[in-house]
Amino acid sequence: MKKNIFLRALFGFVFLLSTIGFAQDYSDPVSEGEIVIEKTTDLTQNYRDRRNRYGILFAVNYEKFTPNDYVSLIQNKTFDEMSGGDSIPVVGAEFGVKMNMSLGSLSGIIGYAGGTYTNEKNKIEKISVKIKKISLNFAMDNLMSEPWVVPYGQVGANEIDWSEQSADSGGASKEETFTTSWNLTYKVGLMIQLDWLEGSIDNNTHTNGLKSSGLQNTFLDIFYSSYAEPSETATVAGATGEASLKSENFGLGLKLEF
Repeated sequence: MKKNIFLRALFGFVFLLSTIGFAQDYSDPVSEGEIVIEKTTDLTQNYRDRRNRYGILFAVNYEKFTPNDYVSLIQNKTFDEMSGGDSIPVVGAEFGVKMNMSLGSLSGIIGYAGGTYTNEKNKIEKISVKIKKISLNFAMDNLMSEPWVVPYGQVGANEIDWSEQSADSGGASKEETFTTSWNLTYKVGLMIQLDWLEGSIDNNTHTNGLKSSGLQNTFLDIFYSSYAEPSETATVAGATGEASLKSENFGLGLKLEF
């Protein structure tokens, strides 16, 4: 019950934040003959002084997905036993709308990631995982005039599409597929600004990027992510609950802020 309330509140808040971030101001329309003077942003200012109230985030990332407690109904083994301790390489992308505040920023983020794994030695023809995510992110990106190092925390929900093709004890090839319900996901990380690299090559590179695309920052993203197990797990066919795809591991990404 508490999880359902949290998920509804999460979806609602992310939707609201996205709507506000993209909303246009149609109040006080300009009448004919009226002159409006708009204040321009000095692009030579530091990040703290030049950033707007709202921004856009885009990220690509790589992480290791390790559902070691998952029990295959085909092989009757855990993923850890089946894979011999391997993990599933997962590549994903995230898109978000951020609201800047005095100490940092709050962002609503949607994401998608996927990966595959094979192990012929252990009779795994193919395991496929596809992850859909929606999250709230708080980043302390306004502590310094430039966000050289930014710690952040993220909480949200994920839905996972799982597919396993492997051979049973008799050698027969079988397939098992399912989609989990929405479960909690957490992420903590450290973003390291890379704009100094541009400055070391050409001092005008970053300013030109601001003018042409509005690119504020480029970050190297180092993070630790956790996908929680369902409230009720099942390890045998016909049991009440869901398969556990709980996973905790490190990841690396590149994040752009506009």
